[in-house]
Amino acid sequence: MDYEKIGIIEYRQLSQKVAEAIKAVLGIDVTIMNEWMERIAGTGIYKSLINDNIEENSAFGRCFSTGKAQVITNRCQEDSLFIGCSRLSTCAEQATICVPIKQEDKTIGVLGIVAFNGEQKKQVINNEDVYLNYLEKMAFLLEGKYSEYQSNLEKKVLSDRMKGILDTINSGVVIYDGDGNVLYKNNSLVRILNEIGIENMDNFVNEIRKNDLLQSLLDNDECTHPCEIAIDILGVKYNLLVTITYLKTDSFSNEVMLTIQNINYFKKQVMQSIEKNHVRLQFDNILGVSENFLEVKSLAEKAALSDSNVLLLGESGTGKELFARAIHNHSERKDNAFVPINCGAIPDALFESELFGYEKGAFTGAYSNKIGKFEIADKGTVFLDEISELPYRLQVKLLRILQDKEVSRIGSNIIHKIDIKIIAASNVDLKQRVKEGLFREDLYYRLNVIPLYIPPLRKREDDIIFIANHFIKYYSEMLKKDIRGISQDAISMLLKYPWPGNVRELQNVIEYAVNFEQRDIIHSELIERRLLSNNDKCSLTKHLSGKSLGNCLKELEREIISSSISRYSFPNSKDYITQQVCRELDISRATLYRKIKELDINLNDENFLINEI
Repeated sequence: MDYEKIGIIEYRQLSQKVAEAIKAVLGIDVTIMNEWMERIAGTGIYKSLINDNIEENSAFGRCFSTGKAQVITNRCQEDSLFIGCSRLSTCAEQATICVPIKQEDKTIGVLGIVAFNGEQKKQVINNEDVYLNYLEKMAFLLEGKYSEYQSNLEKKVLSDRMKGILDTINSGVVIYDGDGNVLYKNNSLVRILNEIGIENMDNFVNEIRKNDLLQSLLDNDECTHPCEIAIDILGVKYNLLVTITYLKTDSFSNEVMLTIQNINYFKKQVMQSIEKNHVRLQFDNILGVSENFLEVKSLAEKAALSDSNVLLLGESGTGKELFARAIHNHSERKDNAFVPINCGAIPDALFESELFGYEKGAFTGAYSNKIGKFEIADKGTVFLDEISELPYRLQVKLLRILQDKEVSRIGSNIIHKIDIKIIAASNVDLKQRVKEGLFREDLYYRLNVIPLYIPPLRKREDDIIFIANHFIKYYSEMLKKDIRGISQDAISMLLKYPWPGNVRELQNVIEYAVNFEQRDIIHSELIERRLLSNNDKCSLTKHLSGKSLGNCLKELEREIISSSISRYSFPNSKDYITQQVCRELDISRATLYRKIKELDINLNDENFLINEI
């Protein structure tokens, strides 16, 4: 709203009323000009000249420039001045009295009367002092009104500016008077209440003011720190973070301003911010030059441009999570959270609370609200690694989330709408799991919209040496060693090895070799020492010669388990190592722990499984 324009119009209307009142009292025509030498009011001939400019070398012009009253009754003595305001009317103008309209020391206009005949001129001469005093009083009246309009204009502009500021901040703001009545609420408050599903906002805002904790803080004059309050509406609790500010506009004011945030939304924003702090991995960062691998990368780049679900298939260590992150960072969701969930590493009892979150008091140990990973990933991507390990009873819940795009926390009946893209990964044949009754068929087809198979390293011979050279350069720089390449014998050994651990295993082998190589080229001795080669098997056979079958089996078991643990030992977590070893050897965790103890397996990491054993 253009308050300045409105103020100008109102001031002009008042000026015209003043001019007409003076004309009614004195019977002499009146004209009023503003600080831009523009006529804004007038009677008689001057009424038709409103909005015209007044001559600077007129009596009005001199009054404005000097800031002093002008009285002209003898044109012969003032031949250089126009009495009135227009050269066209000077012949009829006989006398004038004009006074400045001031605001403090600044002249903001001129008010004057003009005589057009001898009778009016005589009237002006005989009553000069009375008319001058009267006009000065009317000028003072206009000055007061002008100051009032200016003050109101400043207040309205300031009020609009403050409302604009309050409407742009993310926090909700509501102002109450001393009796608890709502004086103002900003746009963000409406948005926040919509987010938590409040329909009757006026009632809810009134309930906030009545909250017991909030009332106690107000009574004790405590307002330095934000506090969490719970508003109960029809048995549903809504948690808000509230800061209290007292508005001391005058000595009698008891107005209170509350700054309100949806605490769950606030926590969600923090969690999403944390999830954003990962390295911006792109497809160019995924190593590989073989034709079949480049084809998968090309398909993955196209899949990133779609919101359809992606299913990544491939053996452990082929880089499924790298592909998932690259797909996310190549998509329109790249500025939002990427939330990885290892379905095989979360205990069954905690799975629901991790994925869906829970409300305070939902179960023993739920001391505060927890936001689930699906909520954190809103507007972003969820990566479900090892999806085949998802408990069967939870698969139907995941299916419902994928279908309805909404979640509800444990202990709450509030529905949270979510917008997520799902990338799932598996190193086992999910179709076979479906046939075995271990994986839901409807969930399989929901996830398997865009399948991408990442080939194992043994089927990408061109990549083995390419990746090996990359890691040689990387670890040489990191360990400050001058290693320039790899010998031909070592290359042959790398190409013959089946790489069951894929790129992750190759990375471990190269890091080991760079650590212990004393020359400028990696030789086959270090590679041979780290890998299970045919010569290793022959030496094992010789080592077992002459021993009982039972002892031979123990030796063989010890070698197989140690090798498997070593293959997955770096840089993975203990839970992941255990999971992979059990899957590879097709044994349970309890069997693995028992074998380590029975066979006295010497582990590289002395703390590995120490509690379990």
